[in-house]
Amino acid sequence: MDSTADWARIMFNDLYGTNTNGLRIVQFGARGWLLGNDTDYRIDAGFDLSFVDVLYNSTVEKTGDIVGFFKGVNDFRHTRMFVDVLLDVDMGMPSVYVVEMLAGAGTTTFQFINKQTGVLIWQDSETGRSFTAYLIRSMQSSAFFTKQTIESVLVYALIIGGIVSILVLNPIPIRKPPASRVRDDGGVL
Repeated sequence: MDSTADWARIMFNDLYGTNTNGLRIVQFGARGWLLGNDTDYRIDAGFDLSFVDVLYNSTVEKTGDIVGFFKGVNDFRHTRMFVDVLLDVDMGMPSVYVVEMLAGAGTTTFQFINKQTGVLIWQDSETGRSFTAYLIRSMQSSAFFTKQTIESVLVYALIIGGIVSILVLNPIPIRKPPASRVRDDGGVL
């Protein structure tokens, strides 16, 4: 997450704490700050983490599989944090979704990046409007898996290589002079 907000979270299950959204965390890995870490900043990442929410003037405690950060109230300095996660994606669903939670002011960019290839899988940027917002964001389930593609440069190289191979291995036949004809003089031997 890259953010100027004071806190933001992304939940990997639905708002009821179940995994009907097609995306679930299997394992948490390394976590840390890439930019702007103060000593009181906190990264939250775990299964069934509890959080308090105010819904219609009542306080409700909810749980979920969450990755998020908290910098302190009204701390809008620019930060960038990461958490390595191993995800289980339901390929039977055409799209899967996560729930983004943010409040206060500031803009947060949520990203999924394949750690092995460095390829950006998904990204969404949202700005807080001083009240807690729950935003459901969908993505194609196939986006999480690499596709086998052949680059056009490789295709051209294969075509040129094939033509060169044909020319080298099958030389143009050398022209032979026509066979000399024997003339018949009609003479007697």
